[in-house]
Amino acid sequence: MYIVIINSYSGQRRYKKVVRQLEKKLRKPFVSYFTDQYQEDTLWDNIHQKLNDLGNKLDGVIVVGGDGTLHYVVNHLQDYNVPYGLVASGSGNDFGRALKIPRNISKAIERINSNNPEEYDIINANGKKVLSVVGIGVDAETAIRCQTSRLKKLLNRAFLGRLTYLMVFFQTIRHYEPMELEITDEKGTVHQFNNVWLTALGNTSYYGGGIPICPDADPQDSQIEYVIIHTLPLAKVLMRALPAVFLKKHQNLSCVTILKGTKFHIKSKNKEVPVQGDGEEIGTTPACIRILPNAIRIF
Repeated sequence: MYIVIINSYSGQRRYKKVVRQLEKKLRKPFVSYFTDQYQEDTLWDNIHQKLNDLGNKLDGVIVVGGDGTLHYVVNHLQDYNVPYGLVASGSGNDFGRALKIPRNISKAIERINSNNPEEYDIINANGKKVLSVVGIGVDAETAIRCQTSRLKKLLNRAFLGRLTYLMVFFQTIRHYEPMELEITDEKGTVHQFNNVWLTALGNTSYYGGGIPICPDADPQDSQIEYVIIHTLPLAKVLMRALPAVFLKKHQNLSCVTILKGTKFHIKSKNKEVPVQGDGEEIGTTPACIRILPNAIRIF
């Protein structure tokens, strides 16, 4: 039996269609939990109880939602060591994109039916589990503002949710003050950066609805790809660095430094700055970011 957790706060037409398809095509029985029907604590209390009742009869947990929904599910249930299935219905879906999980509902269900989960790495960021990318800087402030932005709801209704991040990014960067960072890797090497606009620590390549910020990140290589964009004035960030990111050409820019490693301690010298993971706010600097190899199984 599967437990299916459905983000029923957004994309109502999409998630109802997913549920109908699950009822028709999923080869094993399932019990559903809709997020809008519970207070948050009550939701997880009920799910934990069901997990304990099912014991070894549980085949896995299926998430119907986007990166944020998957993030919360994994952070609440990771100790159970069960495989996860994903039927994407969010506006971003960066983790599903990285794993090539089909957006097509039937194909996503067929992938789950194949019952062949693979092991993937995840990131531990100050105790929080992150599947895709950890961001520190203007990208983190953008992701956090997206959560409460009226633009997100409007664009989601028009099936343009992927534009939310970019539009909020341009609003945010106009008033953003770059930071000074001190980064220490697992070997004890200290890296100093001034005038830092954003940093992204990738387990997978994408964030913000398909932006390939960490193009060489691989969730099965036990490494973090750490991209730092620094030094440039704002105008050149917008005219030079940002277009290069979309074209996956930023690795060779002088204003971009890329580190590889398994663990990074990050301090912001002039101020505390927010940290986001999978598009969700997960704290502030200082931050300890490390890879957890083969820590999750995904259909």
